[in-house]
Amino acid sequence: MTITTIIPTYRRPERLRKAIKSVLNQTYSDFQLCIYDDASGDGTKDVVLEFASDSRVKYECHPQNIGSFENFQFALSGVETPFFSFLSDDDFLLPEFYETALRGFEKFPAAAFSMGGVIDVDDKGRFIDNVLSKWPDKEYFSPPEGLLEMIGKYSNWTGILFRREVIEKIGLLDLRVKAIDVDYLFRAAAHLPFTLTKKSVAVFVQHPHSCSGSIGLSLIWPGWQIMCDKLLGDEGLSLEVKKEIEARIQKDLARLLVMNFVRSLAAKKTQEAEEILTVMDRYKWKKKFYALVFMGYKIFPPSSVLILALMKLRRLCRR
Repeated sequence: MTITTIIPTYRRPERLRKAIKSVLNQTYSDFQLCIYDDASGDGTKDVVLEFASDSRVKYECHPQNIGSFENFQFALSGVETPFFSFLSDDDFLLPEFYETALRGFEKFPAAAFSMGGVIDVDDKGRFIDNVLSKWPDKEYFSPPEGLLEMIGKYSNWTGILFRREVIEKIGLLDLRVKAIDVDYLFRAAAHLPFTLTKKSVAVFVQHPHSCSGSIGLSLIWPGWQIMCDKLLGDEGLSLEVKKEIEARIQKDLARLLVMNFVRSLAAKKTQEAEEILTVMDRYKWKKKFYALVFMGYKIFPPSSVLILALMKLRRLCRR
């Protein structure tokens, strides 16, 4: 097999079925699909058995739950093929993902990973974003240029095919950081070249029960600061590059804190909003402004109209 795609899964049998089908429907067929069940104890195994006649589908179930991030780590540590990719059980690939990614490697043999466009949609399939549309019209990025371009415009790793050499260069996942995909991309792009196409190759589904939609502030804090500190301590990067990295990551962190603050208020999660304010000390004027917003919220509980306005502000912040 040339490619390994790993799907760590836990209690999402219906979504998993769609993810599996999206891999088996690829126009490039030399791959194996490795599914790692985190002791779901539901119909997950039955869904996988529907595809048992395809020898490319491999299934392993942990005897007890080890946790989502640990399951990703376990899956990554078992990769032995020349290429690999990550697929969450609630996302899916478009048919030409492998073919498109491999074409990028053929065109740029030095590339360590090949990145394609990922369409972000909500749970009803409505379009939210396609981050790579914001990138310059360029197909190849050398380090650290690629990293600097990536900060604030990182695309989901669902649309990325990696060479196994990436593991040899940067190791496995850093489980201190909840945004394991962003950290992995930053570390890879800091030292390795990559190729990019804006062609859409995968779909990322945002829904209330997804990792990004359910763990709130802990997804970005203190993870973003840990990512920043690791890059600032990287002896392979120049002082000038480190200064630019820090400025861009701090700007992105501020954006994410504001976005989550607005989302928390819109969802009436006042304790979470207050926790976010405590993290904003570095951004003094932002903290003062949103502290006033928070005070106003507590004095005058928002009507449905104000909640909608806050959600609109959140969408604008994301852009």
